[in-house]
Amino acid sequence: VRRNLDDKGALIDTQETVNTKFDARGNVLDQTITTKDAAGKSLGSTHVVNSGFNLRGNPGKTIRENLDPAGKLVDKQEITNKSFDKRGNVLEQEIITRDPAGKQITRQVVSNSDYNSRGNPAAVVRKNYDETNALVDVQEIANKKFDARGNIVEQVIVTKDDAGLVLSKAEVFNSNFDSRGNIGKTIRKNYDEAGKLIDQQEINNSKFDSRGNVLEQTVVSKDVDGKQVSKSVVSN
Repeated sequence: VRRNLDDKGALIDTQETVNTKFDARGNVLDQTITTKDAAGKSLGSTHVVNSGFNLRGNPGKTIRENLDPAGKLVDKQEITNKSFDKRGNVLEQEIITRDPAGKQITRQVVSNSDYNSRGNPAAVVRKNYDETNALVDVQEIANKKFDARGNIVEQVIVTKDDAGLVLSKAEVFNSNFDSRGNIGKTIRKNYDEAGKLIDQQEINNSKFDSRGNVLEQTVVSKDVDGKQVSKSVVSN
């Protein structure tokens, strides 16, 4: 049982993990993770099936079925870990997300490198594909700074099209993480393909669901001089 607290020590939610099956080496094959709010009401659950373990206990494949509070399937993720470093960090993986009918929604091919001693990758390349497996874009992510828990504090994201041409660049500064690693505040500076600053965004996330999706946030957009252009309050 894991109790997640906000930065003031108030209970956000509780995660109850039940491991129902192990292999001969003690690796978890089947588990269910149920998330409950501070009042004990179910927010949803995830059924996880692991297989293809190597000698170090790293799963080659993981299937995650995400269920709503009523137990209805929301979506499913098929994660294939293709290679690891000697510490067990994932170097290459493929993530396919499917709808409840099994139809592919998205596919990602991820390459991680330059891990630090805490298992945080300094460089990530993410290739994003659509439901037809057509390449949408490629993100080259440089993680510049982490906090003590491994949350990304500073990063640079360069997005390229399917031909390798730069579409945009963003400098991202995250802060006010809760105990689950959800970001409370983000400052994002957006640049065009030539590296010229376009605008800045200040994003404050005030509420999340059990999977870390943002439910409530305030987005303030500013021009290159830092003058507020717009403000929006978003509920998802």
